[in-house]
Amino acid sequence: MQQRTAVRSAITRILSPWVRTCMIGLILCLPCLSFAESTIDVCHEPAADSHLTMGYFKYEQTPFETNLGTSDRENFSTDLLFHLNSNWILGAGHRSEILNVDGLDLQTNGYLHSFYFPVYWVSRSAEKNFQVSIAPVLSASSNVTKDPSEYTADALQALASVVWGRQMSDRLSLRYGVCGDHRFGGYRVYPLISANWQPHPDWRIELGFPVSEISYQIAERLASSLRIAPNGNEWYVKDRSLQKHSQLTHEAYVLDWQFNWLANEHFMLTASVGREFHSRYELTLQDESSIRLSSDPATRIGVALAWIF
Repeated sequence: MQQRTAVRSAITRILSPWVRTCMIGLILCLPCLSFAESTIDVCHEPAADSHLTMGYFKYEQTPFETNLGTSDRENFSTDLLFHLNSNWILGAGHRSEILNVDGLDLQTNGYLHSFYFPVYWVSRSAEKNFQVSIAPVLSASSNVTKDPSEYTADALQALASVVWGRQMSDRLSLRYGVCGDHRFGGYRVYPLISANWQPHPDWRIELGFPVSEISYQIAERLASSLRIAPNGNEWYVKDRSLQKHSQLTHEAYVLDWQFNWLANEHFMLTASVGREFHSRYELTLQDESSIRLSSDPATRIGVALAWIF
């Protein structure tokens, strides 16, 4: 009996660091579930588990430059990601943006929607991985999205990426490729590159373009991260009479500090506070004039709930 107990203790001492490391790795991957705020991020490696996430962000009211008016925003999001098998991943997402503007007569009602349908094909090995992603998108004001007869090519987007990954060592990996999306406002194709370094089991550092993030494991079920990323989109909008139409574009960067609490193996709660800066709008007014405005930095708070299955 004593010998059997000694063997069990030895096995436990050997496996405990590995079990803890695997648990930390799993939890550190989970924050990406709640941070696809502006777009479905076809450029990022999809989460390891199927999930359904609902989120909400509230932005403070800020003035436009030269005192032309003020704006404040609310953002609601829903994301579904489903792993069909080891290679194919399907998803669906919805962003509802409420843009309240005082002082300007815009050519839109301010209720903006984006519907996403991402498809991922991923090939993985011990040292390399390859990802091809595409996401058709319908992005328009509410008076367009609720009436299919109002759809035009201007309301459709096609997000896509081709990304390679390489494991350089036990602690360092690289990702690089080409992405095309609206995170910088208007559609743009740009290079992606990032280095992921885990100097300690409790720390993970991702440095790159367009996203950088530092994550820290506070406790077994609690993690925190600091993330900076572009936050933009483009919508096809119409006025209330459906006679005038234009494109509304927003571009900005967001620095977010978030906390992720894994309540159990199926549910995770995320709370965040951040600062949006370098915010710019391209707007069309009712008189058909187009303007480009910058707004002051704005604080935002957010909350999200993820069901992992």
